[in-house]
Amino acid sequence: MDWNEAIALLHGANWKHTKIGLGRMRDFMHALGDPQEKLRYVHIAGTNGKGSACVMTQSILTAAGFRTGLYISPHLDQFNERLSIDGQMISDADLRRLAARVRAAAETLGEEPTDFEMITAMAFCWFEEQHCDLVVLEVGMGGRLDATNVISAPEVCAIMHIGRDHTEFLGDTVEKVAAEKAGILKPGADCVLYHQLPGVMEVVQKRFADVNPDAAAHADSARITAGSTFSVDTAASCCAPGAAADRSTGRSIALTDGDSRNTARLVITDPSAFTACARTIDGQVFNYRNRPELRIQLLGNYQMENAMAVLDIIDCLQCRGFGISEEAIRTGLVRASWPGRFEVLSRAPLLIVDGAHNPNGVEALVDTIRAYFPDQKINFVMGVMKDKDYHTMLRLIAPYAARFITELPDAHRALRPEALKSEIREYFDGPVETADSVTAAVERAMELAEGTDAITICFGSLYQVADIRHFFRK
Repeated sequence: MDWNEAIALLHGANWKHTKIGLGRMRDFMHALGDPQEKLRYVHIAGTNGKGSACVMTQSILTAAGFRTGLYISPHLDQFNERLSIDGQMISDADLRRLAARVRAAAETLGEEPTDFEMITAMAFCWFEEQHCDLVVLEVGMGGRLDATNVISAPEVCAIMHIGRDHTEFLGDTVEKVAAEKAGILKPGADCVLYHQLPGVMEVVQKRFADVNPDAAAHADSARITAGSTFSVDTAASCCAPGAAADRSTGRSIALTDGDSRNTARLVITDPSAFTACARTIDGQVFNYRNRPELRIQLLGNYQMENAMAVLDIIDCLQCRGFGISEEAIRTGLVRASWPGRFEVLSRAPLLIVDGAHNPNGVEALVDTIRAYFPDQKINFVMGVMKDKDYHTMLRLIAPYAARFITELPDAHRALRPEALKSEIREYFDGPVETADSVTAAVERAMELAEGTDAITICFGSLYQVADIRHFFRK
C-alpha cells in the first residue's frame, strides 16, 4: 500500500493539524481502550542511527524467540514497512481494518488527530491484538511531545546520536534538541545513551537523574562512573534482584512489576571498549565490551557504533530478566538489514545508496568513505530537501567528490536540480551535471562509471532511496 492510499483510509477530509502536545493522543488511546498499556517496549530516539538501532534490536529479539513488533518512520517503499512483527510487514487487509477502527475512535474526539497520531494508534492496536512480547518503538520527531511518548515507562529507552535537525520544532542548538529527545526518559526505565557531544550528554544525564533520583542508591545493580553516570559491568552482575536473567535460553523469564522496575540504569556506550576488526563491502566484524568478533552485514563505521548501543540495550534487557542468548545476539546482528544505509546496489560498477540527509548523517558518510575508499574520489548523485542544511552537507562532502549529478527526489519539499547545482558551485569547481529525475541521474552515473573503477554514492534524502533501489530491480 502506498502513502496516499494509507492516508486516504485514515481520513477523508483535509484535517488541520495545529496543536502540539500529548493530551489529544492520550484521549485518542483511551477511546481505543489504551492498547499501548498492555505492551512492553524498547523506545528509541535520536537524530541519526535510531532506525538502524531499531532494526538490529528487533532482529536480536526475534532471534531470541520473542514475538517482536517494530514501528518505524518514514517508510522507503511501501507504507506497510512502518509496522512489522518479526520482519513481516502488516498486510493491506489489516491496515484497512485497523484504519477503520482508529478513524471511528478519532471521530469521538473533540479535535482531530494528526496523520502520525493515527498511524501510531494503529500500530499500538495491531501490536496489542497480535500479542507481541516486546515492541521496538522508533520516535517520529523529537521525543517529549512525539505521539509514541504516550506509553508508560518502557523497559529501555535509548538516545542515539543527536544533531541539529528539525530545528524549527526542536530548537536551534544540540542541547535544546537533546532536551526534546530526552523527554522519552521515564521513572524506572533503563536508558542507553550513545556517547557524543558533552553538552548532549549532560542534558540527557540530568534528565535521567531528575526522573530517577534514587538510582544512585542501587549499588548492587549499577556502578557510578565519571560524571555521575551509571554503567553496566556485565549482564550477569547487574541483574535486578529477583530477575534471574538467563543468557542460555531464548525466552523471557516472568517478571513482576516490582522486579522489572526495581532499578533504573543509565548505560553510556563506551568507545574505548570498541575495536573494528574487519571491514569489507560484504560486512563488518568488531569487538565490544566482553563480546569478541561480532558480525553485521550493515556497512559503515556508524553502523558498528550503532550496534554498540544495541548491545547495551540487550544487556539492559538481560538485566531485567529477558532470556536472550549469546547465540541469538550474534544471529540477530548478522540477519539485521536496513535498506538505503550505505547499501551496495551494484558491484561492477560500484554504486552505493546512503540515506544521509542532514549534516550529522553526512559526517557519518564521510567517515565511512575515508574508511572504505581512502584514496579515491567519488561520483555523487545528490538530491535534497529545501528545508535541510545542505550548505553544511556540501561543505563536508565536497572534498571527496570527483563530480556531482543533481536530481529531484519525489517530494514537494525537494530542491530543484538547477538550484542545487548552483549551491554546489560554492564548494566544488569540478564537473556538475543535472538530471530530470532520480533514475535519469543513476543511469548517467552508471554510464560514466562503466568499464572504470569509479565509485558512485547516491545520498541527500530518504525520499529518493526507493527510486534508486527500484532502478536496480528492473
